[in-house]
Amino acid sequence: MLQFFQRLIGRPPRSQLPPFDFARNRFHAKKTWPPNLRELTDKQNFRFERKFKRRLRLKSIRPQWQKWTKIVQWSMISFVVVYGVLFHDYAKDPMNPRPGEQPFKGLREWMWGLWGGFWTHTTSPEGTLGGAEGREERKGAKTR
Repeated sequence: MLQFFQRLIGRPPRSQLPPFDFARNRFHAKKTWPPNLRELTDKQNFRFERKFKRRLRLKSIRPQWQKWTKIVQWSMISFVVVYGVLFHDYAKDPMNPRPGEQPFKGLREWMWGLWGGFWTHTTSPEGTLGGAEGREERKGAKTR
C-alpha cells in the first residue's frame, strides 16, 4: 500500500542496486562531458551552443502541457471578466475610485433582462412572433 501512495506522489522506490562506479565503467565516453568551453575555438563554441540550444528547444516542447495550460489560462481570464462585469458589486468596493457607482450597470440590466425573459412565457406579439414575420406583423400593427 505504501508503494501505491509513493507512486501516486511520484517518488520512485529506493533502488536496491549499489551506486554506479564510473571508474569501473567498461564503456568509456568518446568525449568528455561537459566540454571545457575555454578550450574550444569560437567556431566550435558557436556550433556547440547552436546544437544544444536546438536540442533543448525540441526537448522542452510538450504539446499536452501547453494545451491544458492555455485552456486553464483562458478559462480563468473568462471567469474573472464575467464575474467582474456581471456579479461584482463595485458600489461597495473600497478600491472603486467613484464610490457608489456601478460601471457596467447598463450592460448588467440588459443581460439580466435577457436572462430573466428567457425563463418567462410572454403572450405579447413581440415575444411570440420571431424573425421576418414578426417584424412585418408588428409594422402592420403600428401603422394601422
